[in-house]
Amino acid sequence: MISKGDFYMNIKKVAKMKGWQDGAIYGSELFRFDHKGNCCVYNTFDLMQDEVVDLTPIAEFRLDRSDIIAPHSNAVCFGCDFYDEGDTYPLLYANIYNNYASQEDKMIGVCLVYRIQRTENEFSSTLVQIIEIGFCEDASLWKKSFDGHGVRPYGNFLVDNDSRSYWAFVMRDEKLGTRYFRFDLPSVHDGEMDERYSVRRVVLKAEDIKEYFDCSYHYYLQGATLHKGKIYSTEGFGGNDRINRPAIRIIDLSAKKETYIDLVEQGQNNEAEFISFYGDECFYSDGFGNVFKIDF
Repeated sequence: MISKGDFYMNIKKVAKMKGWQDGAIYGSELFRFDHKGNCCVYNTFDLMQDEVVDLTPIAEFRLDRSDIIAPHSNAVCFGCDFYDEGDTYPLLYANIYNNYASQEDKMIGVCLVYRIQRTENEFSSTLVQIIEIGFCEDASLWKKSFDGHGVRPYGNFLVDNDSRSYWAFVMRDEKLGTRYFRFDLPSVHDGEMDERYSVRRVVLKAEDIKEYFDCSYHYYLQGATLHKGKIYSTEGFGGNDRINRPAIRIIDLSAKKETYIDLVEQGQNNEAEFISFYGDECFYSDGFGNVFKIDF
């Protein structure tokens, strides 16, 4: 248990799965993605056993068109809208992040939206929309400075299902911190057709910002989830120094304040990745696939 003022946390290992990027829990399924669009689906109920269990995927699939546009899945979430009223799963949001960092078009500020479908134990996906931040070159809002971007200008994106809001947050630099933006959640029918991918593309402009604020700098953004008005954001590559140190930050979006949780103090030295909620139960996983239940 750790204490930060009035804050307490218990962490307990409950399972082992593939050590990929972020993912999301919806109902009885846990979806975890790698950086190339591959997904393993697990049974959420397996996390509730009394003993630590090795999770076996109930299915595996690859995100639609990931051969031509693949999300890194640094942050993944399910939204509140369904592509079709008969669908089992709401729309899934996964960010490009740094997958195209070495290319001319780095796809900064881009999130991909998918329809997920299931037939018995077979899953499939369809790319249905692209959401892009249209002011990534604005040094007064997104960029580190007029001279250039910070080391991770790509952005994480989450949906607040309670308020139907779309949140973007980006590392700027140590002086400017990490900035959080709120937008109205675009409808899946919004946007202009992008002929390259045959889906609608929504470009969010500066005038679409509903609010924004800054918190301290993250070293470095990993997985994220949004639960009851708070963003739970993981960070760190593994190790004890400031840049690599695994941690969880809890950002209260109403109070615009954060709580910093040092995972090294809990003996967690591996790269931070996945975080999601099943009801009010929080599950976290590192880059090696160790899964922990966290009681905040």
